[in-house]
Amino acid sequence: MTIPAPTHQDMLAISERLGLGITEEQSKIYAEVVAKSITTYGPVAEISAEDTPLRPAGGSREHTVPTAEDNRHNAWFVRSSITEKSTGPLAGRTVVVKDSIPVAGLPMIAGSNLFEGYVPDFDAEVVRRVLEAGGTVSGKAHCEYLCFSGASHTNVTGPIRNPWGDGYSTGGSSSGSAALVALGEADMSLGADQAGSIRMPSSFCGIVGLKPTTGLVPYTGIPSLDAEFDHVGPMTADVADNALLLSVLAGPDGIDPRQHGVEPSDYQGALDQGVKGLRIGVLKEGFEVPGTQRAVAERVRAAADVLARLGATVHEVSVPQHRLGLDIWSTIGWTGMTETALRHNGIGIYRDDHYPVSLMEWAHRHGSAIDQAPPSVKLFFVISEYVTKHIGYAGYGRGVNAARVLRGKYDEILKDVDLLLMPTTPMTALPLPDPSSGIEDELRTSHPMAFNTAPFDITHHPALTLPCGPGDNDMPVGLMLVGRHYKEATVYRAAKAYEDTGEGAFRP
Repeated sequence: MTIPAPTHQDMLAISERLGLGITEEQSKIYAEVVAKSITTYGPVAEISAEDTPLRPAGGSREHTVPTAEDNRHNAWFVRSSITEKSTGPLAGRTVVVKDSIPVAGLPMIAGSNLFEGYVPDFDAEVVRRVLEAGGTVSGKAHCEYLCFSGASHTNVTGPIRNPWGDGYSTGGSSSGSAALVALGEADMSLGADQAGSIRMPSSFCGIVGLKPTTGLVPYTGIPSLDAEFDHVGPMTADVADNALLLSVLAGPDGIDPRQHGVEPSDYQGALDQGVKGLRIGVLKEGFEVPGTQRAVAERVRAAADVLARLGATVHEVSVPQHRLGLDIWSTIGWTGMTETALRHNGIGIYRDDHYPVSLMEWAHRHGSAIDQAPPSVKLFFVISEYVTKHIGYAGYGRGVNAARVLRGKYDEILKDVDLLLMPTTPMTALPLPDPSSGIEDELRTSHPMAFNTAPFDITHHPALTLPCGPGDNDMPVGLMLVGRHYKEATVYRAAKAYEDTGEGAFRP
């Protein structure tokens, strides 16, 4: 790699931008020293090429772009049929991959114009695990623009429409992943969750989605929004398949720096244990968030009653700070996501990680096209830049510190109960915004569904959503179960017991 030698004008421009006060005379000296210093990047690039934990594609990776007729909900980005093994726990099962997760040889746009034309030359670690387990990668699913929205209308190709209501949101940002499983066009899917992006679309589409404990599933090779809350996990039609896919995905890879001491459990073995003896806390504040629909609250409380009849001890608990969970997330997310997207090439820095430099180089070369981002994405940038101008990064720091306090509040309650129970989203699927209504409607409908989901991304607890029947508009209602760190098996116990009753089955 070659970086051109700087001129003294380059030095003056940098000085002005950073407020360094370098003079005209000094700039010439700086230019000479910088020119010599940057020669180090060449040999370092040669050495770094030897670090190849992300496996390149083996053999052909053919794909097709579906026609509009074959993609009525705009959930597919590309279709494929990649199988590397005929045996394994996922043999014969199709897995669609969220289009923010690299699959070697398949194009990836991450819902945006920035990555148009980019084709990864590596598989993310979770994709490698699916293929090693005998699964078939059946394609890439559309997601929201750079995964910034909780709705399903910001993808550069147009909105992803809900399978159960054509004019309704699928939820986001793993929009297509949820829709394709709900439609039966894929057995399973891989989603990513930073503020609820697995659970919100799963709730809106009536499927099962798990945000695992932070670090349980390696994030290696996947573009980041912020390492404080990046998660990747399974989205499936039922609880058993969710546990199966997690059993394939979970466990350390020796690279993701958040995985120290991670030990997977027997998730499938927990499915038949029932709920007798489990203590479930119905989180009071989870039913009081803005926008809560009465029918949603009633459905979720009815699910709690079912679990009580099955033998669980169920009672109301309170964590008043839950009301501030989304606010805490926001002070982290606004700045963290802005820094990653605008300055850190979609990956982030400051971690002892493997960096997919081909993706980072693409993001750097095409980053100027961010001016075409939708208003809800630009809003993050505007808030972050304004706040940073006035208080620097102290707001981000306070957010992370506050998240640790919030985590302690949940942990205190989770000493006395095994699970927390609440609505996944306070409402059922929202109508898609009218494109002619301007930016106000687009901003208003992008994030109100994250009040209950976002807090557990920053406190790192496992959280699963499953359907618990229809709401007033005959759209799915999501029930969320939250467990102690690394206790996904307990979450699956309760979810499977409830699912087996048939009480929550969503029948459009």
